[in-house]
Amino acid sequence: MSAPASPAAPSDPTRSTATPRRSPGATVIQVVVGDTVLQATLRDNAAARSLLDQLPLTLPIQDFGRQEKTAAPPLPLSMDGMPAGDDAEPLDVGYYAPDGVLVFFYADVGYFAGIARLGHFDTPIDDLIDRPDGTTVTIELAP
Repeated sequence: MSAPASPAAPSDPTRSTATPRRSPGATVIQVVVGDTVLQATLRDNAAARSLLDQLPLTLPIQDFGRQEKTAAPPLPLSMDGMPAGDDAEPLDVGYYAPDGVLVFFYADVGYFAGIARLGHFDTPIDDLIDRPDGTTVTIELAP
């Protein structure tokens, strides 16, 4: 008799290998950490556009609550027309207006006032998650 099949491992969206689907004309950025290039597709909203206006940026990251990595851009992002808050998902690129920080979510944090979703990573972000506080990342338009 063969051994019973083991249950499937729980899904971890931060470590997905799925092929990204992009809208035509979507704006793609890359977050470079060490030798790793992570790609994300931005939404078309005021906060994302004001991030694009500041690129390229090289910023130190900090872990917050074992749920997200944060980095402070030199200028605040525009919140014109943005919802009062949002429910960011793992792999979302966001902005937390009260603290003026970019947020790379790797866990479900639930709804928070002041969160704006800027986009979503198209690639797994393991290398970003595993980096210690103070590691610098470069955020730039993808070629």
